Amino acid sequence: MRRLIGFATLAILLVVYLTTLQTIPNGSEHYYMIDVGETQNVLNQWGTLHATGYPLYVIVGNVLVAGMRVLGVNAATAPGVTSLIYGMIALGLIFVLAVHVTEPSEPPPQSSAVNEGGSQTNRGNNSQEQSTISFLQRYQHVFLAAGMVLLFGLTRTVWVHNSIAEVYSFGLMILAALLLIALWRKPIRGRVYWLALLGGIGAFHHRAIGMAALALVFAVWGEIVNTRTPNKDEKMGTYSRAPLQTILVRIVICLVLGLLGFLPYIYLPLRANAGAKWVYGDPSTWNGFWDQFLGREASRFIGTPTTNAGLLANFNLVNTVLVTDVTLIGIVLGLIGLLLALWNPARRKVAITMLLSGGVAYLFHVLFYTDILSALILPVTLALAFGSLLLAEWVLKRIEPQRRREDFTTETHRPPRAVVGILVLGIVIAVFAGYLVRQNQPFIHEMTSNPTGLETIELAKGVPDGAVMMLDWGPRYYAVAFAHDLLGELPSITLVTHKADFKKLVVDDRRELVTADFTFYNRPVSWWEDQLGTKVYLWAVAPHVVEISNLVGYLATGSVRTGIEANSPTVICRTNTIELQVYWEVASVPDHDLSVFVHLLDKDGTMIAQADEAAPVYGLRPLTTFEPIASVHDVYALPRLPDANSIAYGLYRQLPSGEFQNEYSFNAAVKCDG
Repeated sequence: MRRLIGFATLAILLVVYLTTLQTIPNGSEHYYMIDVGETQNVLNQWGTLHATGYPLYVIVGNVLVAGMRVLGVNAATAPGVTSLIYGMIALGLIFVLAVHVTEPSEPPPQSSAVNEGGSQTNRGNNSQEQSTISFLQRYQHVFLAAGMVLLFGLTRTVWVHNSIAEVYSFGLMILAALLLIALWRKPIRGRVYWLALLGGIGAFHHRAIGMAALALVFAVWGEIVNTRTPNKDEKMGTYSRAPLQTILVRIVICLVLGLLGFLPYIYLPLRANAGAKWVYGDPSTWNGFWDQFLGREASRFIGTPTTNAGLLANFNLVNTVLVTDVTLIGIVLGLIGLLLALWNPARRKVAITMLLSGGVAYLFHVLFYTDILSALILPVTLALAFGSLLLAEWVLKRIEPQRRREDFTTETHRPPRAVVGILVLGIVIAVFAGYLVRQNQPFIHEMTSNPTGLETIELAKGVPDGAVMMLDWGPRYYAVAFAHDLLGELPSITLVTHKADFKKLVVDDRRELVTADFTFYNRPVSWWEDQLGTKVYLWAVAPHVVEISNLVGYLATGSVRTGIEANSPTVICRTNTIELQVYWEVASVPDHDLSVFVHLLDKDGTMIAQADEAAPVYGLRPLTTFEPIASVHDVYALPRLPDANSIAYGLYRQLPSGEFQNEYSFNAAVKCDG
């Protein structure tokens, strides 16, 4: 029955997770999602991840993704499914642990349909009622464990990492396995050594798992320093202090086993030397390898805040995430449960282990880490979840006094208060679960369905053949790389990051260099001039795609006697858009700047769409930067609407009175077939 309850709980969570499972190239820049696009690429290409490399995660993930691809799962979905698999295993292990640590040492009294004299006293509905009560009493701890796992699985940090391609559900799976081994009450042959081996694997996967070391050592301390002598009459045997030499040998063996977790790191230089498509850094060299292993690039996040204000800000940051995950009342109830369990000898070990696991992670996060790290948040929320479980168990025991056997056989007795209590708790859990779903599902779905990645891929399709496209390392770059490397799209462009040698590309190799218009928010014109060592000129080559060149620009298409002209206007009808392409030319450098208006009109002259800009070339090329001998190519994209008849465009300025004044106006007909 406990298996059925456990599988039912996991099935509910699985259905919930599938509503937010990411099935498209990631484009969200939320801190939960910042590396997801990179992981989507790596797990499809046997590549390597950013520091610390996470080689075991990558190896296992690549195997699973390759298998899923064979079965027809698309390349964007498969990496997220690996996280879902790890997450479901983790929750299953947590359920088993929760059932085990709360299992009563003696089963509750059984209600009977037969009295002491052997005659039947309960019939019909009364007998069924007694069976139901007996069932609830017998599996009370299982239902509590299921409720705890359900709520923990619906917390934001758990939920999101079971829906996206990230490393944290893998780490949670390892942490859950470690706690299960450490807290299993029955003897486990070689328990300490199994913990050392798995703990080493976990810590080398993600250093934050090392925060659980103190808790694990506490849980098995007796087995480290004592020797168990089996006894026929005692299931647990007897313990005596082990000799110091024996203890030292055990510690050395544990260290050796723990170091085996380093072996997957061989994967990094192997893939680099094999010429894998997606390799982060340069792990083929010693310096590059140790940069990856030590995660030196993340050192900016590690360190004690230097001011009280910084410490307070860090404290507030961590607590805000925890409150969002488990709510303030959840934090309070979890802590109360853990503290109350300290006075219960049967639950003290569990409580201390969870307090150490979550407490060390919390203190390290507040005192030594200045960003949000889910690997440190999850041990805290897991400890609070177990605290809530222990509190619920404590409450049920307090509201149900010890009952005599005859209380369970009398025909008119009322349902035990503990049964009423568990039903009330069930209602509370259902309400809380509904709250978490309502709070988290829209938020997570919005991130996993964020169209920015797909939009950036569409933008890249406008890049001229043979051009080099630069995108900053991040979600947008990952999305375009995904389309380029995995989907076979954009075969004619070269994709580079901000670390490329642009001077060689543009000045020496005379390659056409382009980027997206949004890039200039982080990489202004001055940055490009520093990279190229010369003045740069910008013009549009496609919707929201800008070319960066060391040349003045296109030769003028016509003679401009005075003012400003819009020459060679071209209207192109595409599947979803109508493009206006135009060459701006000036007779002399203007003494003031103007903004651009571009209005799509119907046959009655009513504006039905617009694409205004603060200046030509998406606001990047003010008129005062123009050269009289050159023209500046510009592109404006409007939605393709059935009533489109013409495009009114030109240049305007805002008067001191706030009114807009058109200084140059032009018009182009729209003729789209179909």
